[in-house]
Amino acid sequence: MSSPGPSPAVVVMTAESNVVKEDEEEPDIRREHEMGYHQELYRGFSPFMSFAFCFTAVNVLTSLSISFTDALRTGGSGVAIWSWFVGSGFTILVGLSLAEICSVYPSAGSVYYWAGQLVPTRHAPLASFICGWFNFIGNASANAAFSSGFASIVNAALILDGKQSLSTGAQVGISIGITVVWAIQNIFRIDQQGWFNNLAAIFQITSTISTVVVLLVMAPERASAHDVFISTYNGTGFPFLYMCCIGILSTLFSMAGYDAGAHLAEETQNASLAAPRGIIGTCVIGAVVGAAYLLALLFAIPDMALFMENNSDDNSSLNLAVAAYKLAVPRGGALALTILLVVNVYFGGMSSITVTSRIGFAMARDGVFPFSSSLRWIFPPTKAPLVIIALVVSIDCLLLLLQLASTTAFAAIISIATLGFQISYVIPIFFRCTVGRKRFPVGEFNLGRFSLPIAIVSVVWLFITSIFMFFPSTYPVTGDNMNYAIVIIGGVALIAGTYWIVSARRWFMGPKRDRVDSIVLPPVFIATVHFKNTEE
Repeated sequence: MSSPGPSPAVVVMTAESNVVKEDEEEPDIRREHEMGYHQELYRGFSPFMSFAFCFTAVNVLTSLSISFTDALRTGGSGVAIWSWFVGSGFTILVGLSLAEICSVYPSAGSVYYWAGQLVPTRHAPLASFICGWFNFIGNASANAAFSSGFASIVNAALILDGKQSLSTGAQVGISIGITVVWAIQNIFRIDQQGWFNNLAAIFQITSTISTVVVLLVMAPERASAHDVFISTYNGTGFPFLYMCCIGILSTLFSMAGYDAGAHLAEETQNASLAAPRGIIGTCVIGAVVGAAYLLALLFAIPDMALFMENNSDDNSSLNLAVAAYKLAVPRGGALALTILLVVNVYFGGMSSITVTSRIGFAMARDGVFPFSSSLRWIFPPTKAPLVIIALVVSIDCLLLLLQLASTTAFAAIISIATLGFQISYVIPIFFRCTVGRKRFPVGEFNLGRFSLPIAIVSVVWLFITSIFMFFPSTYPVTGDNMNYAIVIIGGVALIAGTYWIVSARRWFMGPKRDRVDSIVLPPVFIATVHFKNTEE
């Protein structure tokens, strides 16, 4: 018997109600169908879970602590604190621009999907291909930074407890081990991870408040306001202006990844509003929490030059955030604060793996990677992209092994992560300002008349600061201390570019195009007819 033909499903919209009625399909699932996809992942995230996940993935307390050593060596107190104020301010503007786009296109692909929607159809494959690869590599490098930071802070805790410092090989082993643990946890269903992230977000905020209070109250001697806001320390060997440019890197790394909630949009209820709010909430609260924590650390260091001399590479293996704990409070208190930090790194790394697996899944679903049909496989019991998670862990382990070859590999990992995020953010916002400006629809969250000016400022900021990621951080530049970010990014670009020219450009069509009409409906009764296959 022949299958029945398509039957009409009438969609009615009125200016008074502005409500769409199409069968009894849930709005989130209907929106995903309009974007060209079926619901495959488990939609179990509540709006608060979306914010908690995003906030945990960025994890300002952790990322600031991880990059604090580099921040002090490239400018000391003055550069670190003003870089934070300036960098976090512009980050909020970028977050607003991304949130507006996310409200219109709530897809697991996030920036990868958006880039393909905001350009003409013929340019969509290349735009998405470039944006997706940069975001994927940025997220994978962020995973490695969390893993390496976890091992570094565990090592600092052991030193505080009177043990000997771990070797580089042992720390690499710990970082690889914890990455595998995070991957195993990501096999669970997303709503089960969501409750874990709720706990992680609350724990991060309370940990930060506790740490700030302890550092400010118990420090036997504090730096003056002049020392914190004006004094600088140049451990780079470069001129002051150059040092200020590269000093912004720690802030950009600490605030990167705020699109995490967008990657979970296909697993979030009321995603077109909840995911944008998660992005903005993370940027604003992260900026405030980060400023409080950074100020507490800097006020706990009364003599920056002496502090840096006592904690140079030749004299100490301590992470400098932990060294500030040790300076401000007795050893037992410093150890307790360090343990709180270890737990926060654990939470942040687990969420970071989740984000990377989702952008990888979105790219594999559209066939970006070789063997995409296998990589996109969903583990039925938990609806988790199991094969992509395994691929992400493999890439992370390769990045972590770089530390065995170079003492500056960790700084390169931070540069790669930040650069990957920056470029993948600037691409869709740039397209939104230019080719997609007239066809960009209005979502549930929008900036109104401020939309275009904020987007333009965001593009300029992201473009300029991305250039700083390639700058070396120490003079004179040698093979040991050069910025290897350009080598790794160049290698990835060469591989991806060759893959595009030789193969992908012939068949890759980009993400599926959104079928939502961007034309504003006139204030009259309108009825349109859509056809839906009755077999679905």
